[in-house]
Amino acid sequence: MITTVLRLSVVMVVFASMLLTIAPFSPADAQWVFVARKALGRIQQMREENQPGGRPGYDFATVILDAPADKVFATALDMARKDPAVRVVMQDPGQRRFQVAEGDRTATLNVVPFSDEVSQLLIAGHAGPGEDSTTSRVVQAVLRVCKQMNKHCEVGG
Repeated sequence: MITTVLRLSVVMVVFASMLLTIAPFSPADAQWVFVARKALGRIQQMREENQPGGRPGYDFATVILDAPADKVFATALDMARKDPAVRVVMQDPGQRRFQVAEGDRTATLNVVPFSDEVSQLLIAGHAGPGEDSTTSRVVQAVLRVCKQMNKHCEVGG
């Protein structure tokens, strides 16, 4: 009886070892890949309410794209440069960040690499005193970048 249990245990250990060596992902990696695939193209938005003294808050929109960060940044910056309604007031290609202005409104765009082929696009918009919220503008900017890159994006629920 002991030899049968021992043999079965050895076989199970060898089988488990082989399975672990050929598996492409660790459990943590597999979970990350699953979560990332569910989040790809889903635009999330958040709004910070007005600050004390009547100062407007910020509006944020973010999306995870299956595209290299440098490509996302270059696409967004090129679109901003070609848009006559806005002016690029700051750019930092090393940090994949730039800022645009339209009247008293400003928006900062940042691209963060998650891997060689997955990145996050984040846009934070800020309206000047007496200006309307920038929420729809930052979401629309994310959608335009997605469209330009031929990526399907939708506003998350």
